[in-house]
Amino acid sequence: MMKTRIGLLLGLAASVAFAQDAILEEIMVTGYRSDADYYEMPAVTITRKADFLVQNIRLTNDSRSPDLRKTEIIETIQNLIRRSQSMEGMALSYGRGFLEPIDLDDEALQLLEDRQRVDTNYIDIYAKVALNPVRSSKVQIDDLREFISGAKIAGRTEILPLGDIGLSIIGPEQYRYEIIQKIAAENMRVSQAMNAECEITIGGLEGRVQWERTSVSELTLYIPYGMEVSNCLD
Repeated sequence: MMKTRIGLLLGLAASVAFAQDAILEEIMVTGYRSDADYYEMPAVTITRKADFLVQNIRLTNDSRSPDLRKTEIIETIQNLIRRSQSMEGMALSYGRGFLEPIDLDDEALQLLEDRQRVDTNYIDIYAKVALNPVRSSKVQIDDLREFISGAKIAGRTEILPLGDIGLSIIGPEQYRYEIIQKIAAENMRVSQAMNAECEITIGGLEGRVQWERTSVSELTLYIPYGMEVSNCLD
């Protein structure tokens, strides 16, 4: 009979703690995985719709006074927030890698000096729209772009989209045990296909869930596990 060992059980148990802490993290995902890198993913993956379409935008202002620059940028953000509240699924966030709702009182939300332009400040934030599964992704991308282009600008503030529209997903760790169950099912199929008495060792399950963008609106989620077959008896 095929025997299975689940490697690094202590690490797997420890992973539960950080999985619970990470369950509500909103993760930003940008570019697509290259064809060459695709083969580095494990055999077992799951595909899920992202939670949001996300566009990074930069607000810049070159008014003479630093105080005026800040006032006009903040006013523009406030206008964006008010407009987002009138549009279904629209929202604003900020952060690096992990996105959080805009909080104008948060000290982390700071204006930066533009080194390419004198007397100019800027801030990078994200405009996003919740993906609606019954609407086409293209239409929702158009909605997001219209939201940005239709912003009410204060003073000398300018809004510049940065890069392509990305995706975000909330709490990828919530899919951990769905992925592990699928790995276990794959192990059973391997056992049946081998038609021999062997030991199968699975390691790496203590690692965090990872993700790659694989379409306009979808992500492929996986745990980078490894499987080793040994001691087979005919």
